Amino acid sequence: MKKSTPSTLMLTALTMVAAVGGCAPQTSNPSADVALSSVALSPTQQLDKDIAFHKDRVKNDPQGAIGFAMLSEAYLAKAQAIDDDAAGVEAEKAAKQSLKIRQVGNSRAARRLTESLLQQHRFVDAEDAARLTLKLGSGDLQSVRLLGDVLLELGKYEEFKRLASKNFNLSQTPEGAATMARWYEVIGKPDLSIALLKGAVEKVENAGPAQQKAAAWYKTQLGWTALRAGNTDLADASFHDAINFNSAERKAYAGMAKLALDQGDWSQAVDFCRKANEIAPLTNVLGWEATALRELGKDYELKVVIAKIDNLNSSPAKEAKEHSHGSHHHHHDSTHSRHTHNRLYASFLADYGRSLRAAHHMAEEDLQWRKDIYAYDTFAWATYRFWKLDPQAKKEEGDGLLKEAVAAIKKATATGTLDPTILAHANEILTSR
Repeated sequence: MKKSTPSTLMLTALTMVAAVGGCAPQTSNPSADVALSSVALSPTQQLDKDIAFHKDRVKNDPQGAIGFAMLSEAYLAKAQAIDDDAAGVEAEKAAKQSLKIRQVGNSRAARRLTESLLQQHRFVDAEDAARLTLKLGSGDLQSVRLLGDVLLELGKYEEFKRLASKNFNLSQTPEGAATMARWYEVIGKPDLSIALLKGAVEKVENAGPAQQKAAAWYKTQLGWTALRAGNTDLADASFHDAINFNSAERKAYAGMAKLALDQGDWSQAVDFCRKANEIAPLTNVLGWEATALRELGKDYELKVVIAKIDNLNSSPAKEAKEHSHGSHHHHHDSTHSRHTHNRLYASFLADYGRSLRAAHHMAEEDLQWRKDIYAYDTFAWATYRFWKLDPQAKKEEGDGLLKEAVAAIKKATATGTLDPTILAHANEILTSR
């Protein structure tokens, strides 16, 4: 691969949320116990077959709380595999039905409800569900881990620290280790994150061939953590291992794309971006493809990809109008373009200098709901680029926008994170004063 060039710095915030977040897969999933057909099915077909099996099951036993929890798991597997909004909503419905039938002793359904809400990026709702999970689970480690994931997504770091200190054995499970690994990245200790994820990978691999998909997930998390820590050899090996374990592990393909992009191998970056986006198109991965195509001088293909990004998200004009009216409720409407794309889309627009007013407002709304370091970074970057590149912004607000960007980037770096994207933004913003 080629060496990195200055032009890769345009990627900035698009990299930061590529693999941050997302619940660790359960190392034992009852929904996976469905007998496989002797006829080879595609991953999506198998997921649909599992869903159909459990739909028939609850139809025959409409008062079975466990059956609805398992149906929720089947839908959730599809939602997570291909970023399917509709499946996430159905997972939520099934989990709620399970809890409606029976709450006592039904932490399983509460966990699935929490995970379905996380999948939809409805983090405020997920917090309520996670607290219910903890209550119904009587403080078991899986419930603690799930609440920890939600607290990290919301940026409630002080509460997370208290939770982790009360449950010092959290990292003994693979899922808990993944959660603690996220925390150590937030506070600038990526070496500890890598060590925890290596241990999680070993435990899952030792569980046998039935856990290959789970192993792929942990390998992918290890790859992304290593990549952000600058350990490209470990990142490359981890992503390749993940793909070998599960050929549909899209975030591993995305990781390979980002690695190729960082090293200036534009053609390979495009190839891996397209493999990831064939499984589920995501704004940040499409953004990397756009960057690589621009470097290759493929203007027509670049326009096509940018159009895909715009189509995947609400139009900037629509977003700006919504934000100007102070709408804060549409994120609960699954028919609306998911508000989680605001963070990715704002980053993309800021990087490319497009629709900067809309990018600023999108990042501002994201920050109203979530106060993690990545939300502060996105807001800081989008606001800074709006101030720097839009002459009208300076006319209207003078240096007010720059002051907002400076304050936000200071909060993004206050935990001691070593995230390279955040540090690059901080360097540029703080030297512009």
